[in-house]
Amino acid sequence: MPNVVAGMIACLGIVIGSLGPWAALPTLTSVGPAGTEGDGLLTLVLAAAGAAALFAILSRGGYTKYGDRWVAPIVGGIVVVIGTADASKISGGEVEVMKTMVTTSIGWGLWVVLLSGAALSVTSFTVSRIVGNRSR
Repeated sequence: MPNVVAGMIACLGIVIGSLGPWAALPTLTSVGPAGTEGDGLLTLVLAAAGAAALFAILSRGGYTKYGDRWVAPIVGGIVVVIGTADASKISGGEVEVMKTMVTTSIGWGLWVVLLSGAALSVTSFTVSRIVGNRSR
């Protein structure tokens, strides 16, 4: 089940992105606040839930119980919504740094969360369709 493994890798990407900076300030060092200072903690928990659901399907040999095949696609969708909302708040904002107005930009962590959330949605939806056909 390569799509299950791809979904679990996407969950790992969400975790890595959640720990990275979600906003960047174009100063001498492009460092910003980590995602864990805001919604990043929520995306960490969601990634763990998605990975657990995918691992459960994998450990059962591709069979599902209790509708757990839909957990990961829903998690991926929620992560994309959270990432999009935070990206719209961050992009183009201005903060004052040393008495100078500086425009904020999206940090690499948020980009990784957005892309990994989309990848999790696609791969895990594929898994849910395959597993659903197998269960009938």
